[in-house]
Amino acid sequence: MNENNQEQQGVENWGDYNYPLACRMLKQTDAFYLYPVMKKSAFNLSGFIGWAEYASGWTYKQVTKFVRDHIKSELPRFHLIFTIGREVVGFGSLAPMPDSRSIQVALWVAPSHQRKGIGDWIVHVLEWYAFNVFGYDYVYYQYDSQNRKSGKIPQSRGYTYSHTFEDVKDGFLASGFWISFKLKRPEGLPPGYIDTGTLSNWDGITFPWKCLI
Repeated sequence: MNENNQEQQGVENWGDYNYPLACRMLKQTDAFYLYPVMKKSAFNLSGFIGWAEYASGWTYKQVTKFVRDHIKSELPRFHLIFTIGREVVGFGSLAPMPDSRSIQVALWVAPSHQRKGIGDWIVHVLEWYAFNVFGYDYVYYQYDSQNRKSGKIPQSRGYTYSHTFEDVKDGFLASGFWISFKLKRPEGLPPGYIDTGTLSNWDGITFPWKCLI
C-alpha cells in the first residue's frame, strides 16, 4: 500500500488545525515510539481497556511484543498509529464482529492530546478503510457506559444507536454495560476486500500527509 490521496478517495485531512497530524500502518520499529506514550497513557488505558491492566509496569521488551503481536494480526484486524511530528499521539484498530459483514473500530488517544478532535479523526480514517478498502456494510462503535468521553464520538460522526449488551468489565473504571452504535456503508462504493478477496483498492492510494517516523 502506498502510504501517502484525499480528494480521489474521500479521505479528508484533520480539520483546520495547525498540527501536522498523520497516520500509517503499524510496523515493528514503532515499539521505540510507542513505549513512552504507552507508559504515559497506562493509567488512562487501564481504566477501560483490559489488556492495559499492567501497562504501567511494561518494559520495552513487552511493548515490543505488543507491537509484534499486533503486526501479526490477521484480517479483518488492522492497526494504524497516529502521529504529530515524531510523537505517537493515538492508536486505531479495526476488530471483527460476529456478523462477517460488519467491523468495529477501537482507539485510544494519548492523555496530553485528548479533547483536540484527534479521536474523531482516528474514527474517520478507520471508517474509510472499513468501507472503501475492506467493503464492510456496517462499522460499529462500542463503549462502556462509564466511558462518557468515548461515547461522544459516534454520535458526533452520525452513528445511530444499535443495542446494549453486558460483558466482562474491561478496566477498573468499567461497568461491564456496553452501548453499541453503528454506521452504514455509503452507497455507490466499489466492492472491497471481503467481496473480491484482493486488496486492489489500496493500489495507488496516497494521502495528503506524511508521517515523520
